[in-house]
Amino acid sequence: MLSVRENFLTAAHGGKPDWVPSYMDEANFLRMDFWKQVDPVTGADFCNVKWTENEYGRMPRDDWRAMKEISQWRETVRFPDLSAIDWKGLVAQVRENGDPDRANIAMVNTHGIFLIPINMMGWVDALCAIFEEPEEVEAFVSALTDFLCQLIEYQGKYFKPDIMTTGDDVAASGGPFLSRDNWERLYKPYFKKLCDAIKAQGALVEFHCCGNCQYLIQEFLDIGADIIQLPQVNESLIADKKRLGNKLVLTGGWDRHGPGCMPNAPEEVVRKSVRDAIDTFGKDGGLLFWDGGICGKSEDALNKRKWVMDELHRYGREVYR
Repeated sequence: MLSVRENFLTAAHGGKPDWVPSYMDEANFLRMDFWKQVDPVTGADFCNVKWTENEYGRMPRDDWRAMKEISQWRETVRFPDLSAIDWKGLVAQVRENGDPDRANIAMVNTHGIFLIPINMMGWVDALCAIFEEPEEVEAFVSALTDFLCQLIEYQGKYFKPDIMTTGDDVAASGGPFLSRDNWERLYKPYFKKLCDAIKAQGALVEFHCCGNCQYLIQEFLDIGADIIQLPQVNESLIADKKRLGNKLVLTGGWDRHGPGCMPNAPEEVVRKSVRDAIDTFGKDGGLLFWDGGICGKSEDALNKRKWVMDELHRYGREVYR
């Protein structure tokens, strides 16, 4: 019988574990506070972005722009001083609140070299900058990558994680935001640099992109991703899984746009959605199950979370026997 940590990492490496791991319940997470910290006077973060928050999440304010021109990033961004962080104290806190029998995951970032400029400028101006001022965009992307590589070094040195999570939302429900040319020219080399930095710490690379990734799935694997986090479930992803087998390891699997996610979905429909996720993406292992975070505090949301987790613990413990 595998331990919780051994079971989790067996799946993370593409193997068949004793049961389907629950991503949020069977790992210890090192998260960085500075991603959500804001200046008490201005209300802005270190990229001068101001945020609004409700029960469903956190988004940049529509009425605020951190900068008007992409060339202003140098005088706008104030990167946190990573050397000033009490790393030993931070890691000790994670260890104290965690479980030594769980896998250790360091969260580097989920919004990064693509999304940060968009958060700062808004979608229209930031996407236009990619075409109008690609050299300046690349200079900013390069600086962000260097900062994240430093963060990876600190997290690796003090936490020694099994898995490190990076990536970016470079795709929406309709498909990738980036053409293949812009991906290859402006972003792929820098995402690869992040993957290489993580591997240098001896950790698996978990790449976050919670949209309709399409061609990007293979691209993520090519740059060194070991696990892809929360790609949108659709026919393209299913085809990739059939083609790649357990070379494609997923965190997620649950269809957040499917019948089990619909408002007031019946219990059996929700439970079936969990079994379908496991059968489709984890029948032979290689799945770290996560519903992606069912939003809201309504009775419907609470019921969904309860049914999803109960079915995961029931069916997920049976499927590999």
